[in-house]
Amino acid sequence: MSHFQQPRLFSPVAKQKYNVTMKAALVVALTTAVLCSNCYGQLSSATVEGRVSTLIGQMLNSSTERQAFADLEALGCPAVPAIIERMDDRRSLPDPRISLKNKSPQAFEGLRHYSPQKVVDALAAILSQVTGRNFGFIYNGATGAERTKTLRGWRDFLLARTQSAASSPGAVSNRISRIVRFRG
Repeated sequence: MSHFQQPRLFSPVAKQKYNVTMKAALVVALTTAVLCSNCYGQLSSATVEGRVSTLIGQMLNSSTERQAFADLEALGCPAVPAIIERMDDRRSLPDPRISLKNKSPQAFEGLRHYSPQKVVDALAAILSQVTGRNFGFIYNGATGAERTKTLRGWRDFLLARTQSAASSPGAVSNRISRIVRFRG
C-alpha cells in the first residue's frame, strides 16, 4: 500500500529563508500599521524606501530642496521607518530653511519656520511633523552630541514600535538589525 506524499516545494534551507523573509515582511507591515494607525499605505515598502532615498538626495540641491521637504512630509506615516533608517546624514543643506504647516489646534501661526543646518536636522523636523513625536529639538541646528541623542531617540522609538508589532518575541527583521547596529 503506497502513501500519497506531497511534493516538497522548498528545500529546508529555502524554506528557512522564506520564513525569515515572511517574518521580516510581517514586521515591516505591522510596524507601519502601529506607527501610523490612521494612515493607509498606498505605496509598497520598497517604493517608499526608494522614494525617501531619492528625496534625501534632492534635499542637497538648492533648486530641489524645498520640494523634497514637502514631498517627504507628503509621504506621511509609511515613510517613517525609511526616514529613520537614513536619518544619520550629517551633510550640510544648501539653504537652511524649512517651513512646515502648523497643525496644532493651539497654533498662533500657520507655519513653523526652522533653520536646519544638516540633513539630520531637517529629517527630525519632518518626522516630528508626521508623527507628532519629538526626541530632541535640533531643527535649527545642534551639536554633534545633540544630533546623536535625537537620532538614538528616533531609532529607539522605531525599534520599540517594531518589537511591539512583532507577532512573536523571536521574529527578526533586517530592518531591526540595521537600526540596532546604528544605535550607538
